[in-house]
Amino acid sequence: MDILALADNYRRWSHSLQYGAQFCAGLDASLTGIFVSEPIVPVPAMNTPLAFPEMYTITADLAREAWAAEPQFLEWAKGQGVKQARWLVAEGHLGQTLAQAANWHDLLVLESGGESPLGSPGTLGQILLSCGLPCIVVPASYAKKPALDTVAVAWKGSVESIRALHGAMPLLQRARNVVLIHGERSEPFSSVGWKPQFSVDDYLASHALRVTRQPCNVDGEGAGAELLRLAKAAGADLLVMGAYGRSRFSEWVLGGATRHVLEHADLPVFLRH
Repeated sequence: MDILALADNYRRWSHSLQYGAQFCAGLDASLTGIFVSEPIVPVPAMNTPLAFPEMYTITADLAREAWAAEPQFLEWAKGQGVKQARWLVAEGHLGQTLAQAANWHDLLVLESGGESPLGSPGTLGQILLSCGLPCIVVPASYAKKPALDTVAVAWKGSVESIRALHGAMPLLQRARNVVLIHGERSEPFSSVGWKPQFSVDDYLASHALRVTRQPCNVDGEGAGAELLRLAKAAGADLLVMGAYGRSRFSEWVLGGATRHVLEHADLPVFLRH
């Protein structure tokens, strides 16, 4: 497994990067730390915006500084137990850059909350929608070591739920306990019966997974909070869920489970759009 972890800083290593490194060590996976320098855009309100040469110089200096951190990152990763590590520095739009790097990785580790703007719900939502990879979002306040003793899976039969379940299967097979938090089952293909049906029971059985089922009777605006409550009650080390089951616009305007979880989760969350 090849794991990509976003670094919001090249002078210190965030909790999410540490989680990613320890996660890699436990899975005997490779780790790529990536620092992305987004182009500097002059602020319209400024009377004297930066000229192009000045912006180019600042960006080039930042890239040189970030690349200079490579030896420290590799030594740090080795100390975390990572056998194979690499350091990448890129310039460009964050979502597009991560989508490019995602082409040769299996999982992306991000951080929510904290002081960095990269951990805001808006930025995380943009990455989740565009990167094309399953993501583990680690709260900035989370300082525990990665564990897979108990993994909770949010299930409602949506396409996003199926993708999340499928993407997390290598982790679920390592878990001691899997708790399926299921709401009222939906049939996403019911209106077009010629498309293949998906049976979660058959899928779990085919992978020799025995699960404990936990009903979730809250839907709509309160679903996110209820998912987090049930995951905590189950003692989950990780919550697996589909991301943005409806349009992102309606999630932000009306509220939604993904938005609530990104803002309030106090445990790592495996998300797949």
